[in-house]
Amino acid sequence: MMKRFAASIVSLALLTGCGTAGGEPEEGTDVIPTGGVVEGVQGGETRLRVGQTMTVALGSNSTTGYQWQVSDVEGGVLVPGTPFGEEIVEPHAPGMVGVGGTTHWHYLAARPGAVTLTFTYRRAWERDTPPAQTERYRVVVR
Repeated sequence: MMKRFAASIVSLALLTGCGTAGGEPEEGTDVIPTGGVVEGVQGGETRLRVGQTMTVALGSNSTTGYQWQVSDVEGGVLVPGTPFGEEIVEPHAPGMVGVGGTTHWHYLAARPGAVTLTFTYRRAWERDTPPAQTERYRVVVR
């Protein structure tokens, strides 16, 4: 009887200490997800552990001449992964032109530190023109 009671207490402790499913952080805590691919927080802060992968996905349409450009990441906190800067075009009817999509970047958290990724949406030949759009991602790796 006592062994069953002790086993029940241990099981209850394990179940209540599991947190949320899917490796997502609990709201309002400083818990960092432990697995899977983490989606970057646009305009906010993304927290990662060394070895995790972060993905950034931004709407794009290269048929307009605009493409996303990302600032170089110095210091080796994040390492570019695969795919990196690949535009995936939305499904469309054959022969249809001018269809947009989403450009994807993956980064591997290589070492502890902090970095800000800056993505600019511009035409390569318009060097003196401000970008049509700028997005920033602050990333902290522990």
